[in-house]
Amino acid sequence: MTAIFNFLMIAGAIQGFIFNVATFLSRRKIEKPVLFLNLFVLFLSLNNLQSWFLEKNFLPHDFFLNGFAFPWYVLIVPMFYAFLVHYLAIEKKLTSYLRFSLVIFLLELIARVMISTMVNSGTWPETYLNRYNNIEDALTLAYSLWLFYKALQIVFRYRELDTPILDFDDLRWLKWFFYLGAGVFVLWMMSIVFNVTGLVQRPYSYYPLRLGSSILIYWVGYQAFFRYVVLKDRILLRKEIRKEGPIEENAGTKHERDEIAFSEIDAYVVKNQKFLDPHLSLERLSKEIHKSTSSVSKLMNAHAGCNFPDYINTLRVEEAKRLLGDSDFSNYTIVAIGLECGFNSKSTFYTAFKKFTGVTPTAFRKEATI
Repeated sequence: MTAIFNFLMIAGAIQGFIFNVATFLSRRKIEKPVLFLNLFVLFLSLNNLQSWFLEKNFLPHDFFLNGFAFPWYVLIVPMFYAFLVHYLAIEKKLTSYLRFSLVIFLLELIARVMISTMVNSGTWPETYLNRYNNIEDALTLAYSLWLFYKALQIVFRYRELDTPILDFDDLRWLKWFFYLGAGVFVLWMMSIVFNVTGLVQRPYSYYPLRLGSSILIYWVGYQAFFRYVVLKDRILLRKEIRKEGPIEENAGTKHERDEIAFSEIDAYVVKNQKFLDPHLSLERLSKEIHKSTSSVSKLMNAHAGCNFPDYINTLRVEEAKRLLGDSDFSNYTIVAIGLECGFNSKSTFYTAFKKFTGVTPTAFRKEATI
């Protein structure tokens, strides 16, 4: 069992280091959200790797700081909090607490060096170091919980924030992060209880916590970076799409009254690029053009040859085809293009695209760029 925990712990740490290297090599410019995200993963990885390193007793027994550990865990939650603030572009409104966190880290580092030196020299008994570790653990947990709570307030009360990022991200993935993070905090508190009461001895008391943090590394490494890349692509895509004129309006005969009415609706949707709004509904459109939903629905079926959802999705697919076939947008992810064209998820985009074109967006881009 110990071997399995050690393997998962070291595997998570290595994955975290690979994530950091891959991120820095793949980005021309390291934006602040990416930087803090990488530091979050880095400190998690360093903390797990250090625990494994100390457990294996790789240092000589006569080393003057035998058993010494850097307090990397002090900086884990502060780095995520800084990532969150910069990801939501609200760093001018909220304090990131980075300097305060660094001060705590340095103070704990100095205290650890002093106490470890005194204990290893025989001046103080080893119980002093164990007692200090428990006190430091509890204080760091309290500080981390406080920052976690502040981050929790930001995400679950995000509707009150004045941030443009909410136009691109519903923050559901961040809520799932907090559910996982809460689980890790519970494991951390259990470790402290085990250490203080002596129910489980070190390092076994920390095994569940290390496993939980390894899982968090895997999850954050994928979700947060992927979401951020899609977010940046969507912001740039929106600037390109909105600055260009609308796609060509569908021609109509306009000889009959209902056909003229449909042409006016079609022109309104296309000219104002209403199809790019993922929240557009038949009821909302009908209210905007001051018509009943039943009349708009009948006009769609009679003159567009399809129902309202298919009519809107046709326009979205046409815009997506234009972007996927344009070499200027070849570096943007297909998911970002689909979301920015009005689809609310990857699955609905792929389903609609294949329905109206017969091929997937990936196959279409590949054929268009040959």
